[in-house]
Amino acid sequence: MRKVVKIEGIPLTEGYSGLHLEVESGIIKKGVYFALVPVRGFETLLLGKDAKVAPVITSRICGLCQITHSIASARAIEKACGIEVPPEAQELREVLGLTVRVYNNLLHQIVVSEDLFPDKISQLDFIRKVQRVRKFTGEILESIGGEIIHSPNIVVGGISEPVEEFVRERILSQIDSVMEKLETSFAEFKEALNGMWKREGLPEDLGKHETSFFATDRFYAGEVDFNDFSFITPQEFMPEDLKSKVSNLFPLYRGKPVETGPRARKVLFEGYKPKGGVKELHILRGQENLDALKRIKEILERGRFNGELWNKRAPVGDGETLGVGVHEAPRGTNVHAVKVDKSGKIVYYKIIVPTELNFSAVSSALEGERAAWAEFIVRAYDPCIVCAAH
Repeated sequence: MRKVVKIEGIPLTEGYSGLHLEVESGIIKKGVYFALVPVRGFETLLLGKDAKVAPVITSRICGLCQITHSIASARAIEKACGIEVPPEAQELREVLGLTVRVYNNLLHQIVVSEDLFPDKISQLDFIRKVQRVRKFTGEILESIGGEIIHSPNIVVGGISEPVEEFVRERILSQIDSVMEKLETSFAEFKEALNGMWKREGLPEDLGKHETSFFATDRFYAGEVDFNDFSFITPQEFMPEDLKSKVSNLFPLYRGKPVETGPRARKVLFEGYKPKGGVKELHILRGQENLDALKRIKEILERGRFNGELWNKRAPVGDGETLGVGVHEAPRGTNVHAVKVDKSGKIVYYKIIVPTELNFSAVSSALEGERAAWAEFIVRAYDPCIVCAAH
């Protein structure tokens, strides 16, 4: 006999979300994952605003994904207005984006540590080790971005403040020891993950699905045609009692649902052959932290960033040219699209965030699995629900 299971408020995730599961003999036959937080209306809020303020306003969409919105927003406006950005500024944006990737990914490890460590003393010891690395990444965000949370130095045209040599040298002097700490905590994370899988009796390929992958770059940003996206509204397919409650759209890329994020980047840009399942996703997210720190070191070692990093040309467009800005955020590809008129005002704004894209992947990953394991699957995608209902 098939029954419907409804869960609202998924613990150990960022934001209020829900699950609608059709279950038969304890097995999920159909699952839908969705947001339940209020829509703030950032896309409407931006209309009529001076284009220069968009990176500031969009960074307030979320306290976790703030820099990725600033970067994607600035890049979109620059493309709509034909503004060239100094290459050193692009590199510093990449450093900031990768730093946020580590900062966020480690926060996710802390959040899910309640699942992983049944022993509270071991859990707290793990969290302390992770926090030491997060402290270092917070110092990078503050010294290069201007603040840990909302980075005012990311502006249309580049980076507003140069990086003094002593700052660059200080970061480089610490990064190898931080890498060792990260390697140690990652080894503990994988050991605890394996312990949880054994303890809970979870299959190695729990949450495996056949959804396609989507990403634009391994570290920073690539290009995408905004016309390749389409959207399904909750009113088109959700049960009647949820049509007015669900607050996210369900984007499609080239007419299909996709998974974006660490695994997508690994598959599309490193030739990785996925085994499938959410355990793999946890591990690849952790591996991205190590890769990100190595990339940050590489960028800071090869360049100097104490010169002019800001093209201060006013952002003025024609009102018709669509500028699309992309950034590879911790959770996947973040896309902003904008049109700017001749007076420098925004006349169109649209945002597609990674968690929106991953809603369909999560739903696919749920099908065929035990209903009792549903929350483990959801948490592995590190959903940022607040972003999804921007």
